[in-house]
Amino acid sequence: MEKVTGIKSVDFKIIALGHGVVNWNGPTALSSNGKNLDNHSLPKLRGYSNLTGEVSEKGFKYKKDVTDINFEKNPLYISQNCVRHHLFRSQAFDIHYANKSKLDNLIQILASETGLIRGYVIPNSQNKRTSPLLIEDFVDELHNGNYEQLSNASSVEEIPKPDGTVGYKRGENSIFSKTTFGDTRYKSYGSISIEQLQFISLDKKFDREAMQIKQGQGEEVAQEIQSFIKSLNSNLKPVATFHENYVRSGTIFEEGENGILLNNDAIQALVEYTLTLISELSIRQAKSYMYVDSITVDYNDSKKMMRIKRDESSVSGTPESDFANYFYTK
Repeated sequence: MEKVTGIKSVDFKIIALGHGVVNWNGPTALSSNGKNLDNHSLPKLRGYSNLTGEVSEKGFKYKKDVTDINFEKNPLYISQNCVRHHLFRSQAFDIHYANKSKLDNLIQILASETGLIRGYVIPNSQNKRTSPLLIEDFVDELHNGNYEQLSNASSVEEIPKPDGTVGYKRGENSIFSKTTFGDTRYKSYGSISIEQLQFISLDKKFDREAMQIKQGQGEEVAQEIQSFIKSLNSNLKPVATFHENYVRSGTIFEEGENGILLNNDAIQALVEYTLTLISELSIRQAKSYMYVDSITVDYNDSKKMMRIKRDESSVSGTPESDFANYFYTK
């Protein structure tokens, strides 16, 4: 059995800076001075529970006090779903308009950052592509959280008086609270799987068909993908090759499938484009923001996944070999 060698993943470490909360968890039932509090908004806090763990004789689960939060033990974080949404925000809703009955429509989806990097599922046809990009939650390291009491001024209603003059009646002010944050500094890690990135299945055999094709259409799809990747970096020579029987290295019975395989330059173009997307990521809201400040890259050709987490001195910032090839034709 021939061993797979080369760069198996491109791992990276992200440092991001910001201010305030960009990813809320919504209203959370808590307590304040022994009374229930239902109008307090919490951000996403890692490992936090609003329950004390104590239960009354009648089965009532006691809530924690609104100020009883240890931000070092339960740090603020931005969920990976939120990060991925903003990373691919320009194409966030395009997948809703994918039409399995229109070949050109699906080719446009596949030959894009959504099809090649983000991944997708088309519900009405069950066509899918697994994303090669893994991103962990962005976890805050500064712990600048605090409790804040707020209120909304009520509207004023005009009340006509019998003498013809107009009086005014003010409604009750709405009082609520939030757990807010000042300056933030996030750390996160991620990885791009070369195996997932380099091969695009066009076969139902293993339940991972990216799109349904007819006889003779595979080359057309491959050419569109190749043209898109070429547009990302004109200095490289990407090639996308269709074949009716690609086999995964190491299989016993060598069962293959229709698909498209990307060459080394095509993989490099997509990796560089993805890293650029991440380095330029920012989330802007009315009262908060976050942006990526730095990214450290490791072209990992070792057996240890995410070695950048354990020992940054062992990382390779530039490719020292070709990307690993997991598939062959038969």
